[in-house]
Amino acid sequence: MLSVSLVLASSLSVSAAVPEWQRAFPGHSYAAIELIATMPSLAVIIFLLLSGWIAKQLSPKKTVILGLIISGLFGILPLIVTNYYLMLLSRFGFGVGLGLINGLAVSLIGTFFAGDEKNILMGIRSGFEMFGDAVCAYIAGALLVDYGWHSSFLVYGLAFPVAILFYLYVPEPTTPTSTPTAVKKERRRRLNPDVLFWTILLAVYQITYVGATVRLAEFIEDSKIGSVQQAAMIISIAPFFGLMGGIIFGRALQYLRKYLLPLAIIASGVSQIIVSFAHSFFTAAFGMFLVTMLDTIVVSYILNIATEISEPQNLNVVTSILLIGSNCGIFLAPVALGSVNNLFNTNSPGLSFLISGIGLLLIGGIGIYDLRFIGHRIFRD
Repeated sequence: MLSVSLVLASSLSVSAAVPEWQRAFPGHSYAAIELIATMPSLAVIIFLLLSGWIAKQLSPKKTVILGLIISGLFGILPLIVTNYYLMLLSRFGFGVGLGLINGLAVSLIGTFFAGDEKNILMGIRSGFEMFGDAVCAYIAGALLVDYGWHSSFLVYGLAFPVAILFYLYVPEPTTPTSTPTAVKKERRRRLNPDVLFWTILLAVYQITYVGATVRLAEFIEDSKIGSVQQAAMIISIAPFFGLMGGIIFGRALQYLRKYLLPLAIIASGVSQIIVSFAHSFFTAAFGMFLVTMLDTIVVSYILNIATEISEPQNLNVVTSILLIGSNCGIFLAPVALGSVNNLFNTNSPGLSFLISGIGLLLIGGIGIYDLRFIGHRIFRD
């Protein structure tokens, strides 16, 4: 079941090729080029809404397998595509497959496991996402350097063996039956109001993380502290730090509890600022490694909240809503960062890291203040 998460975070694995795409499609703005990297998230948003209905028609297991096959087919399509708009279309199709499996990959853990075991597995699941991202980014980077940017999309063929493993080893989950009383209660209280808060927070956070990922290669090249190939190396290594974050998440949550999230957000803000002021390749790499590790912790915490703020029959819906927020942030990252640059009338990629860092420090600081002095009104769990 965890093998599915190897594919989920791979949409940005080819982002080191952004400067190459800019040269391949010179008639488009940099923000438009960055949309190639984030376009799958738009499809994920749409098909997360449909995945629950599709899972009811096909069954959760068949839906995941279908999603893996679609993502594999459309994922490798840019291998032969040379038109910008066909690139966007193929990336959208790749996101359709991810959208079918995204919510189920998270909610199935809540279906099969509970308690501390579930918390630990949530962290490991996020770690598997980062491990998959690391493997995909490494392969995509190697293909980019040796054979050009088209070949880097071959990495998405990983979806096919994962589909085979899922078919062979994951059982079909049993669907709990609801009593008439439970159904009436669900109609009276469909969703916990806290879902909106956590969805917005996750969207905002993902804007900062994805912004760092898609602009890293441009920042390193623009700052003359390294090359696109070296940026690809950072992007391929960074997910291993994300895996580390997933491994320590369960233990960190046990010790820090409600303080884990604001502290992780503050640390992420500091890491973004480290990158923005980096004058050497190794400093930029160090900051990006921290950003990636902390992203796993923050996202794991918020997705883990889903089981606490929803009733069992609403778990898939709540998980999907949170993931929609996450993918909204991913898709809008180029637009948001482009707006920041326009506001300050500059094309400096370092500004994006600085603004993101300051914003995260403010959010984390508000969270600490809330927990200490207001009485857990905002960062409630």
